[in-house]
Amino acid sequence: MPHLWINNTVVVTVGELVPEYYKTDIVLSAKANRDEKRGYGIKRVQKGGNGRQMLIDYDTLPMHIRKRLVDPRKKDHPMDNFYRTDASAVEYYTNYTFDDGSYIADNIQERYITNASVLKAAIKLKQARTEERLRTPGSSLKGLMKTICEDVESYNHFLKLKHGVEHNLPANTVRFNEKFNTFAKQGYGCLVSRAHGNNNRRKVDGEMENLLNSMFAHQQDKPTATEISRQYEAFLNGYVEVINNATGELYNPGDFKRVSQGSIYNYLNKWENKIGTYSLRSGDRQKLMQQFKTPHSLIQPTYSGNLISIDDRQPPFEYEKGKRMWFYNAIDLASECYICSVYGKSKEGIIIEFYRQLVRNVVQWGIDMPWELECESSLNSSFKDTFLRPGAMFQEVRIEANNARGKRIEQYFRQIRYTVEKKYPGFISRPFAIMESNQAGPSKREYVPYSKLVGQGLESLETWNNMPHSKSPDMSRWEYFINRQDANLKPINWLGFMRHIGHYTQSSCRAGVVAMNRGRWLIGDQNGIATGEKLLRLMGRVEGQNLDIYWLDGNDGQVLKAMVYRNGEHICELHPQPAYNKARHEQTDADMLARELMSSYVMTVEGFRRQRRSEIDKVTVIDNRQLTVNNNFRMPGLGRPAVVEYNQQTADGEDVEILLPPPADLWLEEKSFKTDLKDRW
Repeated sequence: MPHLWINNTVVVTVGELVPEYYKTDIVLSAKANRDEKRGYGIKRVQKGGNGRQMLIDYDTLPMHIRKRLVDPRKKDHPMDNFYRTDASAVEYYTNYTFDDGSYIADNIQERYITNASVLKAAIKLKQARTEERLRTPGSSLKGLMKTICEDVESYNHFLKLKHGVEHNLPANTVRFNEKFNTFAKQGYGCLVSRAHGNNNRRKVDGEMENLLNSMFAHQQDKPTATEISRQYEAFLNGYVEVINNATGELYNPGDFKRVSQGSIYNYLNKWENKIGTYSLRSGDRQKLMQQFKTPHSLIQPTYSGNLISIDDRQPPFEYEKGKRMWFYNAIDLASECYICSVYGKSKEGIIIEFYRQLVRNVVQWGIDMPWELECESSLNSSFKDTFLRPGAMFQEVRIEANNARGKRIEQYFRQIRYTVEKKYPGFISRPFAIMESNQAGPSKREYVPYSKLVGQGLESLETWNNMPHSKSPDMSRWEYFINRQDANLKPINWLGFMRHIGHYTQSSCRAGVVAMNRGRWLIGDQNGIATGEKLLRLMGRVEGQNLDIYWLDGNDGQVLKAMVYRNGEHICELHPQPAYNKARHEQTDADMLARELMSSYVMTVEGFRRQRRSEIDKVTVIDNRQLTVNNNFRMPGLGRPAVVEYNQQTADGEDVEILLPPPADLWLEEKSFKTDLKDRW
């Protein structure tokens, strides 16, 4: 602030003039030199240098500067002793929010802070004057608030000069008194005008909001905001009709008010409206999600095997015009290592082969199954109730429905594209690449034979896996994957997925042996070939039965696992029948173990056969059942003698002989006799 110097001269320091009024002290010194030569203008009363600071005569400064810098020779204003910027007011108004969650604008905040600080000073001034009048004999408090109001109003000039701010408190004594008393009782909140809240300044009400959003979102040609404003104007004038499809109601133009084209444009482009209307208008889900869906911030896993990300991809090469091959890849997110890849000219059948190959690789590398899987929906959603259920093939499964950002592998696709694949001939640049180095060059497009693309694609993954890990550059991605496997992973749950991804064949069990893939297989479980009571129990369920067999081959072409089902129920596993060298002199320890296991397998069944045989008692069966109903039929020509049973007289008195067949025992004896003769002959 300017201060008194020699002979009641008011001086101003350089720091009070630079840089607000003059850019630098050099500019100020040059200005003073020029004015001294002219004989008018600013005047120095002390030059700077040798530890002294330059001082400028206050009375020689331009008027606009003197108005801002208060002359200390003038009498202080009564409010000066009480006015301070109220820190509590600053905190209150900077954090104040309206009902719609919006904050007070900065310029309005400044006004509220100044008003609150002035009122706080006015309260203190009133207390001081009240005490002063009470101490003065014959004085009264009449007209006190009028003097406070006048002082507050006159203080605006000093506020602007000293602090660069102004208040807008009422100059009328009655209105000021109301504001003063309200503030004293209610505090800072009473100064906030609700007119600054968004809800009270909206030109578009709720009904108009629904109409504009509906017109913008539900038209086939996707009109712009400008076209909507023109349609709305035509609607108000009766040239456009709008019908509510749900109720069949025709909107009445008389229920709506006119708003400017700019207001409609600004309103339709607000986030809270775009997030709804664009969701209905957009045909590109990926762009919609990039614009409106907030991504999570995720930390990369530390141990390999805890999370893998899978997706399909077409490398940027063509083997024929317009034709690119398909790859389906899996990457371990901790190690950044690709752990599975299958390919084809289309996506048909590629997904089942992918999961088969993943199991093959896990078995070959001697590791456990990955814990969690993240995948896209289009190829995997049909498996969510079978082998992609949590706990079947993986412990956790997250299927992302058309959400590219939800699959971390998408970001690694871009990296391998520009770090490895870009160096191969025939590389296709993206048509709208931002970086110049990734844009298409002047050369013509080159086609790469399909067989070469297969090797090239696998070679790219091999190169990637042998590159340094991003966080552990002392080891490759492959080394990170193998050496930092999580120790708490679970072994392969074959039963969880074999029926869904395994190869299928039918066979049967004969004498404990199942023929499959031109080989002989014995029955058992996950622990190996069964013997003893376990074998007998399994034999009772599969021997002589038609069996459904699901099996999976390894990378070497040999069967990794074969599982037997019957009527949809898992029964047992199959294991190759052990073979050993017939020549005893050439038998190794492995041959001896195979012979011992095979002997145990055979003796289990043979011992059970003898046991069951010995448990059967010897009996003689005499069957007295009559084979015929009667003996009415006689075969002609057998020559059996007739037997006269009795005589019967006719009506004329003649005697007639009644012939009857021989008794049954005689017939049986005769039959037996003939049979014996036949046998003897």
